[in-house]
Amino acid sequence: MEWGTLVGTALGAVLGVGSTLAGEHLRWRRTVRDNRLQDRRTMYADCLVALRRAHEAMRLAADEDYADPQTRAAKIRQAFQASGCDEARERLVLTATTEVSEALDASYHSLRRVRETLASGCTVTSDEYHDARQAHGDATRAARTVFRQDLATLES
Repeated sequence: MEWGTLVGTALGAVLGVGSTLAGEHLRWRRTVRDNRLQDRRTMYADCLVALRRAHEAMRLAADEDYADPQTRAAKIRQAFQASGCDEARERLVLTATTEVSEALDASYHSLRRVRETLASGCTVTSDEYHDARQAHGDATRAARTVFRQDLATLES
């Protein structure tokens, strides 16, 4: 038996197995990245939708007629609580970067200011509500920008 044939066969086997393993590793990394990106997209969208849902539910509750202001305030706070924005925020904060968490918290806390403005007796046509709503809109737009930047870093 010639040594050249044996060495060539062994070298071919090592190269074949090595390239297969390298290809599988690259495929695995791409799958992990894609899954992380999809998970992050879903969490960001769920959180933004929950914040929007809370805002709309509070507006609807504020527009109803109530016998007393305490009932109105309680209904507005219940609408906020039932929206799921607290849960969506907590899920996101567990894995988010500091920048993402800060942007989300700014939006969340501005929505809580909207809640307290409405619960204090202001109507949806009041200047106080308009100012709180504008601040919430600005904070949410800023959060969207941070979310998009974070997603862009995962895509590359």
